[in-house]
Amino acid sequence: VAPPPTALAQALAERFVITVEMSPPRGYDPNRLVEQAQMLRDAGVTAIDMADSPRARMRMSPWAASFLVQSRLGMETILHFPTRGRNLLRVQGDLLAAHALNIRNLFVVMGDPTRIGDFPDAADNYDVTPSGLVELVKHNLNRGVDQAGQPIGLPTHFFVGAALNLDAENPEQEIKVLRRKLDGGADFLLTQPVFDPTASDRFRAAWGGPLPVPVIAGLLPLTSSRHAEYLHHEIPGLSSPQRLRDLMAKAADPEAEGIAIARDLLAH
Repeated sequence: VAPPPTALAQALAERFVITVEMSPPRGYDPNRLVEQAQMLRDAGVTAIDMADSPRARMRMSPWAASFLVQSRLGMETILHFPTRGRNLLRVQGDLLAAHALNIRNLFVVMGDPTRIGDFPDAADNYDVTPSGLVELVKHNLNRGVDQAGQPIGLPTHFFVGAALNLDAENPEQEIKVLRRKLDGGADFLLTQPVFDPTASDRFRAAWGGPLPVPVIAGLLPLTSSRHAEYLHHEIPGLSSPQRLRDLMAKAADPEAEGIAIARDLLAH
C-alpha cells in the first residue's frame, strides 16, 4: 500500500505554502539549527528547505540535518539534492539513504560550482543532469528499480521539485530545460530569489499561460546595499533591478527597506 502524500504535497494542492531555506551547521552540533527551525514552525512555516553546501561551503550533510529537524520537531523538510560532485553510484545510494531516514521531499538542482567555495580544487564533475535525475527518481526509483533496471525492493515515494529561474537571461533555453524537467515528472518548482516583480509575468507570457505544477517563488530580504550589489554581481543566475539597488543604497534603515521590498514582491 502506497503511503499518503507528503504534507508538502497536500499543502501545495490546497493552499499557499511558506518554506524557508536553512543551511546545516558547519560542525556536528545541530541544536541551534533545530531551535531556529522550531521558531519557524511555530510562526507557520510549512517546511524547511535544507540546503546542501550552499555557495560550495563545507557544511554538515543535509540529509542528517533534515532527519534531525523532522525527527525532533515533526516538521517536514525539502532536501536539496545537487547532482554536481556525485557520480551515478553515489546519487542513487544517497537517495536510498535519505528515503530510509523518512525524507520524501526532494529539490533537485545542479549545485554551486566548487571553484567559488571553501575547496576550489575539489572534484566538480557529475554523471546526471538535474532533469535526468528528476526522471531517474520518478521513473526508476519510485517504480522500484535503479538506473540499470535492477530491482531495489520496495519502490521509493519521493515528491520531487526542480529549479526554475523566472528572470533567466535566456528565457528560451530556460523553457527548454523546464520542459525536460516536467517531462521527467517534476511535481513542483522552486525558483531563484525574485527581485523583479514583473519577472513572473514575463515568464508566464513566454511559456504561454499558467505553469502545470505548483511554483514556490523565492524571496530573499536584502539586508544592505552591499548585500544587494553582491547578489547582483557575484551570484550566478541572480539579478536585481537598478531601482532596488538604489533604494537600498539610499535607505536610512537598509534592513527595514529590504523587508519592505520583500513584502511588495510577495504582494505582487
